Amino acid sequence: MKTYTNIILLVFVSMTFLSCDTEETQIESFETMNTNEVTAKALSVDAKRVLNEAPFAERASHTTLVFDHKMWVIAGTSYDLPLSDVWSSKDGENWIAITKDGGFGERYGHASTTTSDGMYITGGTKGSTFLNDVWYSKNGKEWTQTAKNAPFPARRWHTLTNLHGRMFLIGGLSGDIVSAKGDVWVSNDGANWDQVTNLAPFGKRYGHASVLYDDKIWIIGGYDGSGNYLNDVWYSKNGFQWVLVTPNTDFPVRRNHTVVTNKEGMWLTGGIDAGHKYYDDIWFSNDGMNWEKVTVEYKTFAPRGYHSSAYFDDQLWVINGFRQGIGAPSDFYSDVWSFQE
Repeated sequence: MKTYTNIILLVFVSMTFLSCDTEETQIESFETMNTNEVTAKALSVDAKRVLNEAPFAERASHTTLVFDHKMWVIAGTSYDLPLSDVWSSKDGENWIAITKDGGFGERYGHASTTTSDGMYITGGTKGSTFLNDVWYSKNGKEWTQTAKNAPFPARRWHTLTNLHGRMFLIGGLSGDIVSAKGDVWVSNDGANWDQVTNLAPFGKRYGHASVLYDDKIWIIGGYDGSGNYLNDVWYSKNGFQWVLVTPNTDFPVRRNHTVVTNKEGMWLTGGIDAGHKYYDDIWFSNDGMNWEKVTVEYKTFAPRGYHSSAYFDDQLWVINGFRQGIGAPSDFYSDVWSFQE
């Protein structure tokens, strides 16, 4: 069994802005934010291993989307072998191979998001080549390249989030650790991209999580390229004006974790800390400031990073991932888990 070499060595829209004034780019104060009431009751979820071995290959650094009433698993890597397949499921248990070759090519560490009419993926790595292309699909089988070489630098472990019909690409890694990015780019069609900023207030980072919740983009944790693992939380109502919610929140620092949302709040799972410890925890917040560790019943869920997650069918899902072995072989996971309150 091979060690996850590529990941470990590197640890770690059409829209034109008519103006981008200094006033627009300054940091707001967290006190101006209208927060929701913090959850009062202790949270617990029942864990269910839906599949011990999914029909698709074990993998890491893939993405999962919810679109057209299905979950989608897109590409990734398995034992140093990049993948280009697409799978979908209506229930998390029965998966259909939509295509073994999506046309976008093998890649891992890419980012993806959905719009009202389709799915987008961008960037990632194929072998030692970093990518900056953009692809779109309405059905997961036929993919159209909307940008062969987008104006943003090639990268992996960045994020892509849709806010009000505009896609925001945030951060990532373009080579070695010192090449971490702190930029933000925006597009409304996947073909034309405008740079919002070269260095946002939250600084350079990769392996972070970005989600849409409460009509805002949230950035959570990651690695800043200077040796610092993070557990800070930021949000923006428009993609260029950023609010620091907290520099240090309740969950330990980490990277390559996942965060997904439902109407109640944000759910964080797994990730890796500065000592290369892989987490198996779940945290919840409905305001970004206060995070509660969720009690997991029937917990045989293995620690992992580079996994994917989704909130689908009133359940939190965690799919595949990786853990570097210490005194034991490294593992790519092929399991599928659901967690339900």
